[in-house]
Amino acid sequence: MAEILNLSRARISFLAKLKQKKFRQAEGLVVLEGMRLISQLFDFGISPLELYIAGDDIPQFKGTQRYMVKRSDLNRICDSENPAPIAALYEIPRSSEIGEFKHAFYFQEISDPGNLGTIFRSAEAFGIDLILLSPNSCEVASPKVIRASLGACYRLPFAYLDVDAALNLGVRNIALDMDGDVSLKDFLPTGEPHIFYFGSEAHGLSPEIRGKIKDSISIPMRGEMESVNLAISASILAYQLS
Repeated sequence: MAEILNLSRARISFLAKLKQKKFRQAEGLVVLEGMRLISQLFDFGISPLELYIAGDDIPQFKGTQRYMVKRSDLNRICDSENPAPIAALYEIPRSSEIGEFKHAFYFQEISDPGNLGTIFRSAEAFGIDLILLSPNSCEVASPKVIRASLGACYRLPFAYLDVDAALNLGVRNIALDMDGDVSLKDFLPTGEPHIFYFGSEAHGLSPEIRGKIKDSISIPMRGEMESVNLAISASILAYQLS
């Protein structure tokens, strides 16, 4: 069993810098916290590179170096205000080449990490094959996205892609729109691959993109609500397609 070491101040300073996107991307590393997330990643076959422990519960991962740290050190290296007493270092999730797929979701300018993480989690749970993101969407390797996804962004392929490139992949393109031509409850997907397009949280699909997509569907709602949260919309569609 590997010896439990103390973490040097220089190493803590290095890990703290990983809270910055540019440093995370340059190093290809991210610090994640919480035993639930760490255990889920382990179940996915993803082991931590290093473990940082501030409590008495000391888990064992074969081949992973463990370090004892102070709670104040965890506050420095983790992005949340009150981190769990255990954190770990991982390689960041990386985008994939676009291969064959049946159902893919495309998101234009998604900016909320919690929404994106929830979308990954639902999409993985209900069998969506691919997540596509406009280049100016938020970073999948953000700890907030990974935490909200419960690690699903390591399993579900994703890519950043300009919308015109997505529209020209040679598959059926369908927009999610409050005024869509077909209600989701009446929508019958064909056997060909589909990409479903979602707009940003604040503005929906831009008129320019909406004008390029012939087919559209809407999610029927009761009551007076105009719309539902983006992650909820994506989760409903993912479930309906499953």
